[in-house]
Amino acid sequence: MTTKRWLWSILLLSLVLKVVLVLTSGAMYDLNSDDRSYQITAQIWLETGMFTYNDPERPTVFITPALPALIAVLMKIMGPGFALEQTLRIVQAVMVTAGLYLLFVIGKRLFSEKVALWATGLMAFYPPLWLASNLILTESMFVLALMILVLAALKAMEEPDAKTALWFGLAWAMCVYVRPTIALWPGILFLLLLYWREIPWQKLVKCGLIVAVVLVLALLPWWVRNYNISDGQFIPLTKSGGNPLLLGTFPYGLPSLEEQRTWHETNNLWVNDEFDNKWAKERIKKGFSESFSTYLSWYTIGKFSMFWGDLFYWLPIVKIPKAVVYAMHLTLVVGGFAGMWFARKNRGAVAIMALLFYMTFLHMIYLAHGRYSVPLMPFMALFAVYFVTRLRRSVKVPSRVE
Repeated sequence: MTTKRWLWSILLLSLVLKVVLVLTSGAMYDLNSDDRSYQITAQIWLETGMFTYNDPERPTVFITPALPALIAVLMKIMGPGFALEQTLRIVQAVMVTAGLYLLFVIGKRLFSEKVALWATGLMAFYPPLWLASNLILTESMFVLALMILVLAALKAMEEPDAKTALWFGLAWAMCVYVRPTIALWPGILFLLLLYWREIPWQKLVKCGLIVAVVLVLALLPWWVRNYNISDGQFIPLTKSGGNPLLLGTFPYGLPSLEEQRTWHETNNLWVNDEFDNKWAKERIKKGFSESFSTYLSWYTIGKFSMFWGDLFYWLPIVKIPKAVVYAMHLTLVVGGFAGMWFARKNRGAVAIMALLFYMTFLHMIYLAHGRYSVPLMPFMALFAVYFVTRLRRSVKVPSRVE
């Protein structure tokens, strides 16, 4: 069977099984947390025209609108309720599948068809991605958006012209609307391209200006809207850093939800965010002055280990034991970092490494846990499979003795 047939067979089988899981067990994948809040946001948006989040009386700048917009479109067609939630889960399964197809395209571009196919196959049956498909959160949409952005970046690196710059700018804006933490990576990529000097700086600057203009035009409606509802503040992304910054100040364990609910005296998220930021800075200052070794280890190896070692498997997938999933996850992570060493001279791969390290560093400042690393795991699978292929090449096969 050809590589393409293997690819489509793997992706189709994975998608069919995910849809079957949704139809048989979809209702159990409900955290009654952010997933429920996104649906309430969409419903209020449709009914009142106001974009809110966890506070129906005030417009919000604490989330970006991509996922609520998708929910609102589907809700407009079929209304709220079980059918909507099941449809969202199936749509998310399709998104992840499309993202994995793009992973194959990226892997083939960077390494080989064989590496790309194995990595795609591993991710097609990686349980945390199945869980992401079933939970109504931003992960599934971000997987697809991130794959589009990375593929656009690779094309722009190979063919730096106005067309690829336009595509890259649109992909960047789309990613920011899904999850704004991605916002600075294209800037890091631009610095790498300047350092490598493979693209004439005049062409690089020209393409960079096109990308910047496209990004600004795409985000301008969001900026204007935020300016109008915030009494003249410029809020380019969101105003939601206080809570993850504060939660990230608790070494090696989060306070219970019951305790967290006692922290705020108001339901005004604007006030609460300012409180969280202030308290977080106080805790960091006090922690490093009174428990320096604990906080130093937490903000270095501790958060790094949490980001890559914490398993996003909050609810089971068809009774697959957590230990089995964790063994698979840990193998991919260790193999992925090993593969990065072997791929260090591949500049397309280095661009993806910069993405992985940028996202890791960002979450080491804020809140680090496995949910945020799930969309990055397909790239770790690529590097892990590449590591295995390089390892096999380096092992000499002994001659057969008759």
